[in-house]
Amino acid sequence: MSVEDEADVLIDIQKGNTISPPSASTLYPVISKIAGKEWTGSCRYINANLQHATKLKLHGGVKYEINDDNKLTLSSFLTFPNDQTRQVVMEGGRTGEDSGAMTLNPLEDGPIIMKLSEVAPDTILINEVEKESGKIIMTSSITVVQTMRGTELVGVSHEVGEVGKDAIEGHQLWRMRENVEQKVVLSREFE
Repeated sequence: MSVEDEADVLIDIQKGNTISPPSASTLYPVISKIAGKEWTGSCRYINANLQHATKLKLHGGVKYEINDDNKLTLSSFLTFPNDQTRQVVMEGGRTGEDSGAMTLNPLEDGPIIMKLSEVAPDTILINEVEKESGKIIMTSSITVVQTMRGTELVGVSHEVGEVGKDAIEGHQLWRMRENVEQKVVLSREFE
């Protein structure tokens, strides 16, 4: 909570008003439904010519965490066909009931930030942006869906190309389920 927010709360307390901070479900109407769980799955990669790259096998996962101060942490990993894994941890948050896009910054120094917003009741929208240029390099949506197997996250990402070339360089089609076995642990620590 900022100094200004604390001062406002103190003034309201002195006036006899009771103020509760916004709840996580108010600040994060979609993310709060899936937070605290690891979601893992696989990706079908479609190239710029809309051809399925069947030999490109990608696996990955995501975990959203909301702490007691309503700060949001997004941990994600991607495993490539050569078994190399890249893990990214981003942090940011909302301070009020502002429903606009929020910025998530990398915990480790990195060239990408994320602009994230939610469309209740079930969709998260993400733009991955180069910090230096401000250029959007990937735009994604993640939808929480109910299936016969339970809750799943269905994601579609579009890799944005250079001006004058293919507008979209590739597409990632993700399907993730809760990782109840916790075989892959997403954490704030890089291993």
